[in-house]
Amino acid sequence: MAGKDVIKYAVVVLLMAVLIAAFAHGYLKTEKVVTVSATIEEVTVGENEIPRVTAISTGMDRINLLKYPKDIPANFPGVYVLMVHEGHRINYWTSVPYTGSGTYNLTVGMGSVPIDGSEVRVIVTVNDEMGERIAMNTTNVVI
Repeated sequence: MAGKDVIKYAVVVLLMAVLIAAFAHGYLKTEKVVTVSATIEEVTVGENEIPRVTAISTGMDRINLLKYPKDIPANFPGVYVLMVHEGHRINYWTSVPYTGSGTYNLTVGMGSVPIDGSEVRVIVTVNDEMGERIAMNTTNVVI
């Protein structure tokens, strides 16, 4: 009977150690993200106000895996980021609600990370309530 208790205790301790190791690995390991800051101004065309993406700045950062951004639900109207490398979309779906003129900051996670030094096209769009693109601008970032 005592032997079975020792085995149960050992299994519980081993499982706890595995869980702690898995948590520590996810907490300590980091992955690259692209930070995007897009300035959007509304301009008057006739009687309508339409958005225009006037500036995009990008940067690289690292975030631990537990906080890594994955697909974000669509926002309509919304500001979207699309990243393209060698003709393929590499980022997770990323958007924030569009509320008018201002600066929009997005942190973009990548489903596939290109090798260091790769140039990636960053596309920022503004989509209306129906999901139609009403403004767009692009820039490049080196990963």
